[in-house]
Amino acid sequence: MAVSVANVQTPKVAGDQRVSVKTVTFDNKYVTGGEPLTPADLGLRYVNFAIATVSAVGGTVNVAQASYDTTNSKLLLFDETPGQVASEADVSGIKVQVVAWGK
Repeated sequence: MAVSVANVQTPKVAGDQRVSVKTVTFDNKYVTGGEPLTPADLGLRYVNFAIATVSAVGGTVNVAQASYDTTNSKLLLFDETPGQVASEADVSGIKVQVVAWGK
C-alpha cells in the first residue's frame, strides 16, 4: 500500500523551523502500524512536530482521527473506538492534511 502526497504550500520558515503543509491521500488497504511518510515526503530533512487532520473520508471504515509518528515517520489512522484502523481495512480516498515543523 502506498499513499500519495500533494503539496498544499511550499515549506515556509517559522523562527528557526520550516513549516510544511501536505495533503496525503490513502489508496486502498491500511497497514497496521501506519503508512510510511518520511520527512522527505513532507519536504523536510527531519520533523520535530506534526499535526494530522482527516480532511476527507472514504473507503469502508469510519476514520475518526489521524496522527503522525515523528519517531517512526508513519501516518496512523484511528477509528471511533478509538483504536488503530484494522490491517487491510479499505481506506481508499481518505485524505489527511499534515502540518509539519522541522528542518
